[in-house]
Amino acid sequence: MSDLLGLDIGGSTTRALRCTDGVRRETRTGSANLASVGDARAGAALDAALAGLGDLSGVQAVCAGAAGADSPATVARLTAMLAARVPRARVAVVHDTELMLAGLAEGVALISGTGSVAWGRRADGTQVRAGGWGYLLGDEGSGWWVAREAVRHALGRHDRGLPPDAVTAALLQDCGLPHCDALLDHVYGRPERQYWAARADAVARLADTRADVGAGPGLAPGPDPVAADLLGRAADALAGLARCVLDRLEIPGPVVLGGGFAVHRPVLQDLLRARLPGVPLTVLRTDPVLGALRLAQDLVHDPAHAHDPTPTDSEDHP
Repeated sequence: MSDLLGLDIGGSTTRALRCTDGVRRETRTGSANLASVGDARAGAALDAALAGLGDLSGVQAVCAGAAGADSPATVARLTAMLAARVPRARVAVVHDTELMLAGLAEGVALISGTGSVAWGRRADGTQVRAGGWGYLLGDEGSGWWVAREAVRHALGRHDRGLPPDAVTAALLQDCGLPHCDALLDHVYGRPERQYWAARADAVARLADTRADVGAGPGLAPGPDPVAADLLGRAADALAGLARCVLDRLEIPGPVVLGGGFAVHRPVLQDLLRARLPGVPLTVLRTDPVLGALRLAQDLVHDPAHAHDPTPTDSEDHP
């Protein structure tokens, strides 16, 4: 019998996938990212995700790929939280970028979603990461960053007494605001990074070179220069992260692009390919949670990197 559990814990959502002898059950909840939401909310998100998966006493192995799993202390905390909830399973916690490279001998995972980070692995097991510093220090090239830069652009024009341009108009419409006077209060009243990461799509659409995509009601077809500049700067930052990891690992690629913002924006993908000439770049088309499930399978055969439950664990958490 095979009973495995994989989790993909991103900056906005948590997905859990249980596979029992080929039968799959899946749930989706809010983020259980310890760095973003704290232990209490992360625990509640895990409880909600696991509640829909049935009796977990038969689960053999759990692998969670988690955004924010950047330090041994954070990994240990999340591992303990999962071990308490799935007490008879071997548990491993990895950074969520690792899910994207499951099955590859080497390569670089580049994420642009709510945040941004690059992580790579060489065939000999050497690992390197760049970025992933969080919104206070980094996250350049992420959806949140693009939206923040668009807000700064809109407020700067407003301060100079200039009328709203295409980026400002699209941002205000997406936020449901009547005019730019309301934007500053809206930012501080809605500080959630997930909310602003979603607003980046309104900007990215204006940067698309295809008239049918880039144009909106009342807007001229083709790319808006301000939006194109914002997307270009995002691509510069993301390409820099990927190049840093590629150079340190001394590998030619491939780069696997993931994260909600990058995966759904062909214009950003094209900009990245132009900035990484000669580097094979693919867009992640398989669900990252499947990578977590594959790593959980590996734990059954090679538990060296897992939390292995002891009798004490089972007694404490029946």
